[in-house]
Amino acid sequence: LGAATFSLRQGEILGIAGLLGAGRTRLLRGLFGLDPVKSGVVRLGAHIGPCAPADWWSLGMGMLSEDRTGEGLATELSIADKTTLTRLEGLGSGFFVSPSRQRAAARRWIDRLEIKAPGPAQRVGSLSGGNQQKVAVARLLYHDVDVLVLDEPTRGIDVGSKAQLYNLIDEQVSAGKSVLLVSSYFPELLALCD
Repeated sequence: LGAATFSLRQGEILGIAGLLGAGRTRLLRGLFGLDPVKSGVVRLGAHIGPCAPADWWSLGMGMLSEDRTGEGLATELSIADKTTLTRLEGLGSGFFVSPSRQRAAARRWIDRLEIKAPGPAQRVGSLSGGNQQKVAVARLLYHDVDVLVLDEPTRGIDVGSKAQLYNLIDEQVSAGKSVLLVSSYFPELLALCD
């Protein structure tokens, strides 16, 4: 991957386009600490330098992987576990998580994102592709990150789910969040990005 320099500002959607194999996903993986950055600097707010993904979560950046089933979702987990996994504080006392609080937190996102599932205990792997993607997005929204790194967020989902994700992205940006969006669907980039 060659050098890439860009700035993402608050309340902005920045799009990255390119052919498959051009390094788009590798760029995002490097930014998020999943792949090493061989040279250059990653900066988020006052933080400069590499971080592990857990550190990026705590600094306010979350990533939605393009590989939904292999990397983006732990399909054996329940919706409640997957949604709250990156932010357990407030769901119990000390090191213990209250199952009822966890289910209630997930239920809010199931309702808000209209995830078609009987409840928070439903296994993620049993959901349709669009609903799996909504669970992955629910995790970002529940964690309340300031920077959403989205790698092909609408690949393989139905038109209705795409429209809903577009509205969610717009809502996040209107609330002052920033979005780094990779898509191989050029009209999507033209419609969403600043």
